[in-house]
Amino acid sequence: MDPISILVDIVILIIILILRALYTNWLAIKLKWESSFRRGFLVNLVWIIFLVVISLLIIFIAPPLFIGLSLTMDEITSIYLIIGLLIFIINVIIGIFIVHSFYEKEYWGSLVVAIIVMISERVIMVIIYVSIYFFLGVWFTEGFYLFTPF
Repeated sequence: MDPISILVDIVILIIILILRALYTNWLAIKLKWESSFRRGFLVNLVWIIFLVVISLLIIFIAPPLFIGLSLTMDEITSIYLIIGLLIFIINVIIGIFIVHSFYEKEYWGSLVVAIIVMISERVIMVIIYVSIYFFLGVWFTEGFYLFTPF
């Protein structure tokens, strides 16, 4: 993986962390939960740390495993689709518990906040991705989703 791609990923991760914190804080205010930017930032920092660890495990474990099993590209693609779905589910579950523990609210409210934050993050990622292409003329395909696997 190219060092520039990794650097871009880290910068994007920081941008997304700040935007997610602002958005989580805004949602908490709208739901009349006790909120602050600090709390929203901590929620998302913990959440993203979990996702980074999961992503790194997949990045470093999956390819050698696939090579060892002599899988075809179609099989690898299918496995990554399943992994993506599992990561989405894990992301929701992690989000529910983190939001619940920091805001001390019911699980249904935490589920709603977690899903809204995840959907918003995807939209932000697409906007960033298209903006990078528009302004730099580069498609970051190698490491762009390094820290946000689904």
